[in-house]
Amino acid sequence: MRSERLQNALFVAAAIAVLAWLSHNLASNLAARGISIDYGFLWSATSFPIGESLISFGSGDSYFRALLVGLLNTVKLALAAIVLSTLLGVLIGLAGRTAHPQLRALAKAYIEVTRNTPLLLILVVCATAVRVLPPPRQAWTFGESIFISSRGLYIPTVLVGDAGPVLAAVAVLALACSFLFWRAMVRGRNETGHFPRPATGGLFLAAAALVGVVVYALGWGEIQKPTLMGFNFRGGMGMTPEYLAMLVGLSFYTSGFIAEIVRGSLAALPKGQSEAAHSLGLSPILTLYLVLAPQAMRLMLPPLANQYLNAIKNTTLAVLIGYPDLVSVGNTALNQTGRAIETVSIYLLIYLSLSLVTSAVIRWLEKRAQLVKS
Repeated sequence: MRSERLQNALFVAAAIAVLAWLSHNLASNLAARGISIDYGFLWSATSFPIGESLISFGSGDSYFRALLVGLLNTVKLALAAIVLSTLLGVLIGLAGRTAHPQLRALAKAYIEVTRNTPLLLILVVCATAVRVLPPPRQAWTFGESIFISSRGLYIPTVLVGDAGPVLAAVAVLALACSFLFWRAMVRGRNETGHFPRPATGGLFLAAAALVGVVVYALGWGEIQKPTLMGFNFRGGMGMTPEYLAMLVGLSFYTSGFIAEIVRGSLAALPKGQSEAAHSLGLSPILTLYLVLAPQAMRLMLPPLANQYLNAIKNTTLAVLIGYPDLVSVGNTALNQTGRAIETVSIYLLIYLSLSLVTSAVIRWLEKRAQLVKS
């Protein structure tokens, strides 16, 4: 024990010494060249617009707000790609375990193509495919309310006016209460063998509040459909061609790796697990949901974390097809201000923070999926 503590102390001391030497070397070289590190440029006015943003931005706003717009665009793309690639990956992975030979062969082909094709090539193909879509007047229409054209994807949305913030707050509160009441129900069942009535009633009330929000939004809100006005669509919710190309390409690439993780995790389980479930009369769906999936989840989570981290970092390739992510906006700010060290350090801090948050969530899920040893 003492030797282990001594080794840890020596390692920490060596790491501190190396960091101190690197910091001194950096400061000396910067001083010799008359360069100073100053983040004051973040509050200077910009002179460029950003084509896509979740918050308002115009030429003349600060560089800090510009980088914030890029960060929000990166998070929006990363979250959507993670969700979409997970759904596709799970479906393809389950198809790879089916007894149908043709479906299994198609799943294997999908996995091999996605895993052996460079992501950059996939993004170039997606960007090219988006550019050759028909113009807005000849847009592809689905149900007379969804339009796909060279200007992007447009779908209907619900407008609730001034009640929007209140409905959003009620919905978030209802979801939080539902989660807490569900936790209380599960804890009560584990301790007493049945669900406690107060928690059950609270869950139903929270669910009713959430349903009420949806009904109010649909009943009193205005469903705004996209309409063609001039050379583009107005109204509804739109996705730009660059965002659409990045989302499709990144999701397609990541889903192949997730599908192989799902397929391999299910294949690693003992065959006797499914045979025992079938002997008890469980259907294949119940066997997967109640027996195989909980055990396979413990095997899936560590490699899934790597794929989610890769998806977040791969969003930096958006700069190549014109999507204004953090790196794209930051590069424009770097070219205008010349603050390379400051801009790159902001990149490092933000992507490190995103990766740490993702890792923390996956570690929490791993703890939830662990076997409880009495």
